[in-house]
Amino acid sequence: MSGWGCPHESKGRCGRLNDIPCEPGMKGCVLAGRFVFSDPSKNTPRALREKADDSLQERLKEKG
Repeated sequence: MSGWGCPHESKGRCGRLNDIPCEPGMKGCVLAGRFVFSDPSKNTPRALREKADDSLQERLKEKG
C-alpha cells in the first residue's frame, strides 16, 4: 500500500488555506485539477479530460 504526504498539511489542517481542515482536492488545494479522485465531486473537468486523453493515447500505443 502506498500513501502521500502534502507539505501544507499539519495535524489534519491545511496551512495553505487558512488552517481549515484538510480535504484533498478541495477548492484551492494544490492537488485540485491535477489528479482524478474516487469522489466524483472533487474532480474538475480539466482532470477528467486529461485522464481521458491519457487513456486514449495508451490505447493507441497498444494498437500500434
